Amino acid sequence: MNLFLRGVCYEGQITKDLVKTLPSKSIVVLHHEDIDSTAADALIDKKVKAVINVKQSMTGKYDHNGVLELLQAQIPVYDIVEIVDRNIALHLSKAKIINNELFLYEDNKWLKVAKLYRYTFSRVKDLKKVAFFHSTETYKDFVSNSLTYADKELGDFLSEYQQYQPFSELDGKEVVIVVRGAKYKQDFQVVLPIIKRKKLPIIAVDGAADGLAELGVFPDYIIGDMDSVSERLLQSGAKLIAHCYLNGNSPGYDRVCKLGLSCEKLPFVGTSEDVAVIFSYWANAKVIYLVGGHNSMNDFLEKGRNGMGATLLTRMQAGHRIVDLKGIHRLRSNREKYSLPMYPIAGSIMVLLIMSSTSKIQLLFMILWNWIKVGG
Repeated sequence: MNLFLRGVCYEGQITKDLVKTLPSKSIVVLHHEDIDSTAADALIDKKVKAVINVKQSMTGKYDHNGVLELLQAQIPVYDIVEIVDRNIALHLSKAKIINNELFLYEDNKWLKVAKLYRYTFSRVKDLKKVAFFHSTETYKDFVSNSLTYADKELGDFLSEYQQYQPFSELDGKEVVIVVRGAKYKQDFQVVLPIIKRKKLPIIAVDGAADGLAELGVFPDYIIGDMDSVSERLLQSGAKLIAHCYLNGNSPGYDRVCKLGLSCEKLPFVGTSEDVAVIFSYWANAKVIYLVGGHNSMNDFLEKGRNGMGATLLTRMQAGHRIVDLKGIHRLRSNREKYSLPMYPIAGSIMVLLIMSSTSKIQLLFMILWNWIKVGG
């Protein structure tokens, strides 16, 4: 089926930076191989007209749902397969797409600048089959890489906890760590009433801080390399912790200091998510509720990482205190499927809630209680 659309192109090398200033109803031009679900979420939120990718939006190297989610949101996705004119800039140009060809408006006329390939549901299904065919080999490589790096990083991992503790205030407390993972805002919204009721401290990892602000929530701590956090959030009053390389180099720290803000450096191996989790654990946080976290091979491949050494070490040590809330929004989205009598169940839930002694059980019943109230 042919498709005609037109709009203004907005091009960017890094998708997460581009979406910060992207107007709605734009034609977005990415340089993003294997579009991940987090990027797809952001583009859907911006209500883009179409996605044009200089790189392959879906390679078939591993299974992911970024392109599928865009198509389900009725956003067409194209790859550039041939550039006719390399001298014309796409950014801020008026564009139209006709019969899988891209035209730009230059010098009062429309010029064909590229041929496009349009993704279909059928093509996505085929590429998922290709990814499945390669899944065993991909998995073996990922495991090998993860174990190799875990072994290399173990010494640094064990020595660092005695050096500096940025979360000393969390001793004996429950804490919420929010990471900019797939559907993290939807997950956070489900548990937000519980977080407010319990007045839990919140640690935002990098760009998740701005995502929380969109929901009217400002974190108590922001940790990361500070490249994805807006100046508004940096100036929000949160305690700022710049995760940096082991040699102390931290461009994000320099950025914060130039704003005249107080910021602490924290050199450590692994991702900023790992740092937030393990230092919360080392601070003796009683329970660590993790929203939007990365916990699988596909999660890390979407981040461009071929292993998860430090994350393995983190989960092995702190896992018994982690409550992973990834995907919990699905409880709410499926509630209409069930027809349940409200009051007998509500009474039973409240009794069990009072009797329960662990935070995990309390969280489960609070979610069910909130679900029933909303559904009623």
